[in-house]
Amino acid sequence: MGIFDRLFRPDIGKLKEKKDVDGLIKALRDKDSDIRLEVAYALGEIKDKRAVEPLIQALKDEDNFVREAAVEALEKIEAKES
Repeated sequence: MGIFDRLFRPDIGKLKEKKDVDGLIKALRDKDSDIRLEVAYALGEIKDKRAVEPLIQALKDEDNFVREAAVEALEKIEAKES
């Protein structure tokens, strides 16, 4: 990630409202694994059911940390529904 991206991209961790879910789901397919990781965590904090299928797909991510974050996010969404 270049300096421009670090300075000007939004702080994904602060995107925790329902209205942010669609953009976060799209970002879950970003080429940068750091972004995918942050997005998975943010989706877990939001706990919106729309994120379940994309997070299941993220369980196949090439990056182990992204896969772990997807598991944690799915657990949080599941806990909210119980």
